[in-house]
Amino acid sequence: MTAIRPVIRVARPGDASGIARVDTETWRDTYPTLLPRAYLVQNLGARSRWQQRLRGGVRNVLIAEAAPRRIVAYATWGPAGWHRALPGGPAAGQLYELYVHADHREKGIGRRLCAEAAQRMACRGMGSLYVEVLEGNPNRFFYEALGARLVARTHHDFAGQRLPSMVYLWTDLKVLADHDGRP
Repeated sequence: MTAIRPVIRVARPGDASGIARVDTETWRDTYPTLLPRAYLVQNLGARSRWQQRLRGGVRNVLIAEAAPRRIVAYATWGPAGWHRALPGGPAAGQLYELYVHADHREKGIGRRLCAEAAQRMACRGMGSLYVEVLEGNPNRFFYEALGARLVARTHHDFAGQRLPSMVYLWTDLKVLADHDGRP
């Protein structure tokens, strides 16, 4: 399958509704067996709040547009939260969110978003990258395929449940940043 080449760029306030659509649809597609149905049906619109998130020139949200003004994926990233930098190494980054609409998976878009986020983190002096994924998320294998290794297991309180999660790590952002996005 040929990888499509969407435009990858920093999100702007006008992108809020497109990101919210991808956010809502991918959550409903990815988590139907992990999260309560009521949450997936009723609360996702409120969860998004993308208009507020994009105010003030936030630069850590990347989007992918596969057609003019059609957002098909997004990623958010920044300094690592509770995860620590590798001993003696530079600061660590974290991929907070990566969601690709179901109709656009397996086309290299997620790989390109990861590579772009890694490049931006490397430019800010970060040397490694963490991502935390719910254990039941079938897309966690995507990170393994990109070379991340499982380094911890933890729990995440979400939607009134305590859910097991897995923490993956890339120890060298340059390797991920150089990924060409081909499936």
